Amino acid sequence: MITKNFRLNALANQYAAALYHHVKLVNGGEWFTILANGVTIQVNIIGGIAGMRDIVDSYVLEALQQNYPRWENIGCALLGRCVNGITLTEHGSHIWQGMVDDMGNSVGEAQR
Repeated sequence: MITKNFRLNALANQYAAALYHHVKLVNGGEWFTILANGVTIQVNIIGGIAGMRDIVDSYVLEALQQNYPRWENIGCALLGRCVNGITLTEHGSHIWQGMVDDMGNSVGEAQR
């Protein structure tokens, strides 16, 4: 957890839970795939929702923190659009796809 902002922390937890349930539903298990240099790689989610929260922290919150002075306010606005209760919204799904693409690009660059 990289924030002490109660609202942002709650939204990040909601988003992580919604993502976790979405990924399990779509893939039939606690894993998802990324594409790195044309190769499909299976990524296992370790720790359930807490493991997914680690991914949200790394790929959403840390990116905001590094790039925006008022990152916590931006994070609240962004993550507020990603979930509807415990359901992933279309915007939340789009953000997830961007995270998956970023992971694939990172792994692809490391393989070069």
